[in-house]
Amino acid sequence: MSAYRPVLRRLAAALVLLTVGFIGGWVSATIFADSISLTRIVPVIGPGLVANQETPPSLRQQFRVFWEVWNLVEAEFYRRDKINHTRMIRGAISGMLGSLDDPYTVYQEPELASQTNEHMQGRMGGIGTYLRITDGRAYLYKPIKGAPADAAGLRQDDEIVAIDGEPVAPMIAGLDIHEAAVKVAAKIRGQAGTQVRLTIRRQPGDQEFDITLTRADIVVPGVEAQLVDGGVAYIRIIEFKANTVPEFDQALRELLPQAPKGIVLDLRNNPGGYLDQARAVLGRLYDGVALYEQNSKGELTEIRTVSGDIRAYDLPIVVLINGGSASASEIVAGALRDSRPNVTLIGEKTFGKGSVQNIYNLSDGSSARITFAHWLTPARTEIDKIGIMPQYVIPYAEDPATQAPCIGDRQPPPGATTCADNQLFYAIRLLTTGEKPPSMPAAAR
Repeated sequence: MSAYRPVLRRLAAALVLLTVGFIGGWVSATIFADSISLTRIVPVIGPGLVANQETPPSLRQQFRVFWEVWNLVEAEFYRRDKINHTRMIRGAISGMLGSLDDPYTVYQEPELASQTNEHMQGRMGGIGTYLRITDGRAYLYKPIKGAPADAAGLRQDDEIVAIDGEPVAPMIAGLDIHEAAVKVAAKIRGQAGTQVRLTIRRQPGDQEFDITLTRADIVVPGVEAQLVDGGVAYIRIIEFKANTVPEFDQALRELLPQAPKGIVLDLRNNPGGYLDQARAVLGRLYDGVALYEQNSKGELTEIRTVSGDIRAYDLPIVVLINGGSASASEIVAGALRDSRPNVTLIGEKTFGKGSVQNIYNLSDGSSARITFAHWLTPARTEIDKIGIMPQYVIPYAEDPATQAPCIGDRQPPPGATTCADNQLFYAIRLLTTGEKPPSMPAAAR
């Protein structure tokens, strides 16, 4: 019998503890019923406990607060219909990246990430038009020549009232212009061969009509080229997309046999794009260092040009730049200035984006762009937040005294055959006559 006494004592003690615990809990619930509830305990024992195990140990304490707030919302937020876990998560990610105070480290939700990827590939399934959002309404902007919208007779500034019967105004109500454009574009785009029905309002008279368009595989050109008066090769790179280098090569194949006196490389309003495309464009113009990549430790990595089977190493070049020239276009302008003879930069100071991002495609189709380095020109000059100053600063003006060839889809005024563009005018004059622009050099190489 004595052998069982320790066991009996432990059982009795356990029963006492259970009884005390039960009574204590009952008393607490009775006395503090107005201030303690099960919902107030949830933030301590909710999903954060499990998710926290995936968090690096050094950050678990900080993440604990996040999950406390998450569980408070789950337990107490009175508008249950407004709780959207996907939006909560995406908002948290956007806020996290936004706190880094880097405008280029950003999160893109799946629809925008998909559209951005399609755009940068230079191809998309759709009707072939850009969009303009104004005052909560969507309008056609610059229909692409020959694309379904253009072929059907749709015009710039036609309003898109409805898409497949769904009114556009309520669809984009409360959204900013970028979110609204993404929403409308997502409805219009689709696989080539499928159809979309648009309700269009056209002024004057606010005439409304329905039109059904068959989506096509739209190729968005990245390069425009032509031989202009005076025997100058004009090449405009709109953006450095996946199809830029093949189009640039084709432009050189068509223009070089015509023995041009020089090249006007127009990078005005070029927002940048893929670095590999910029390096390959430079490789057609010289062989050498394209840029330096500087990491967070200040270490520099030399990145060289990428050559192809066609070259224009000897022709003089005038590069046109302005405040809309950014990122990869600044790399090209700075590299040509630093590394190649017979190069002149004309226009206005560039935007000043000298950072480089890795793009990570996430599991739900969204993407995260993370800045991991800065770019320097071959002369090791900084671009970020500084920009590139042309040798000749010439603010853009449509001065009737500086007529130039009409380029791209620009049309001359009635009765004229040329277009006013003072920057292009001085670029062509420099290449054809050697006459320097009227401004004093604004910056040395």
